[in-house]
Parts: sequence; structure tokens; C-alpha cells
Amino acid sequence: MNNEVEENIARLRIEKYAEKETPEFFADVERLKAGEPYAYILGWKDFLGVHIDLSCKPIIPRAETAHWTLRAIEELKAREAELGRPLRTFDAYAGSGNVGLAVAKHIPAAFVEISELDAELSPGIEASARLSGIFDEQVRIIPGDSLEAATGLYDAIFANPPYIPPSDLENLDPDMVAHEPHLAFFADDGGNQFHKVLIDEAWDFLLPGGAVYIEADEYQRPAIEALIKESAHVWTYEFWEDQYGQVRFPVLRKII
Repeated sequence: MNNEVEENIARLRIEKYAEKETPEFFADVERLKAGEPYAYILGWKDFLGVHIDLSCKPIIPRAETAHWTLRAIEELKAREAELGRPLRTFDAYAGSGNVGLAVAKHIPAAFVEISELDAELSPGIEASARLSGIFDEQVRIIPGDSLEAATGLYDAIFANPPYIPPSDLENLDPDMVAHEPHLAFFADDGGNQFHKVLIDEAWDFLLPGGAVYIEADEYQRPAIEALIKESAHVWTYEFWEDQYGQVRFPVLRKII
């Protein structure tokens, strides 16, 4: 048993079982030893102060996603003050709904539509909103692929789409491959399949001055820039750094 497993057993004893070693605790210990991610066994994960329910086994929210989401939230707070009205936003490829729910939590006047292809994840998103004190009227959950569930024009679109090329499967953490949903990971065209969809289609769902915040990997930047330049739309764009200084997150703006 390695050090990480031992540390997670100690955490689990405190965080889930209040120091009580019940039969359920020992069953969870076996799950940890078998390589199941700690967050699934605990049943939830904090994401920028939002209680993300993981009972439906969505992809587990990552720190790099929190990094760009927090920056987007701060930018959108200023945008809301400038406009003098509540923002209307859309979270595509939502998974657990973590990005959209964080926006709703930190910008209480904003309206957030949350869309995820796997409709079986919707109960978990609803539970996360309820447990985080987010009002029902602030969030609408609409199962759908990419932007197909969009209902109008938005000030911001958030997208953490699948962006790992299938050829990279052998380089991924084996526990992640064994336990997290592959639907959330893999995309064709060098991982840029859904980046292209967003670049080609998001323009038509944005209000003037609106932005699309996208997660991608550092090595994908040249291909994404090429897709932007080939697009029929005249995007203004930039790339944000992750918490390690890697330049990887494209932000596309509809400036007209």
C-alpha cells in the first residue's frame, strides 16, 4: 500500500466517517486500495466553494478548471457591473455542472443554463445546486450535446469539452481511465473536434461583447489558432495561463 492510499484512508476516516471505523468504512478502504478515486468514495468535491455531488460519477473537477473559471468569474463580475443588468450564461459539455454552478454561486444575479450530453448526470447537478444554496430559478439544466440546447443569446459561454486524443489513452493515469467516464475525455482531430465546433458555432449564440471560455491543452494552441483564423467569424482572442504558467485556455470574444 503506497503513501497516497494511506493518506487517503486517514482522510476518509475523518472526512466521511468522523473517526468511526464502521463496516462501510472498511468497504471504502478496499475501494481505495483498488484504485478508485478518493473523490468518488467521499462522494463529493469542493469546486470554488460549490459542493459538487459525485454520486452519478461525472468526471471529477480539476484544479486547472477552477483556475480559469475563477478568472472568468472575476471578469464577468466587472462585465455585469458595466452592463447594469444580470448576465445570461451557458455551460456546455458541463459534466458535473461545476463551472456553471460556480458562476451561479459567485454571481448571484446571473442566469446559468447548464447542458450535458449524458442526461443521467442531471440529478447530480441538481443535488449540487441544492447543497450549495443556489436557487432553482437561477439555474436551468438542459441535457444536450455541445450548443444544441442553447435557448438564445448569452453574455458568456463556458466549455470544458473532451479534448484528449484517443491515441493518448496509454499516457493517462490508469485509475482515471478505469473509473472516470471516457465520454468526457476523448475527442478526434488531435483532441480539437469540439474546439472546432465552438469556434464555428458559438458566435451565433453570443451577445455583442460576449465571450467563450474554453479549456484545452498547451500543445493544442497552434491548431486552435489555425481554426480561429480559418473561421468565418472575426474572433478577437487570447490564451490564458493555467496555475503552472502554461498557456492553454483560449478565450474568444465577439467584438463588433
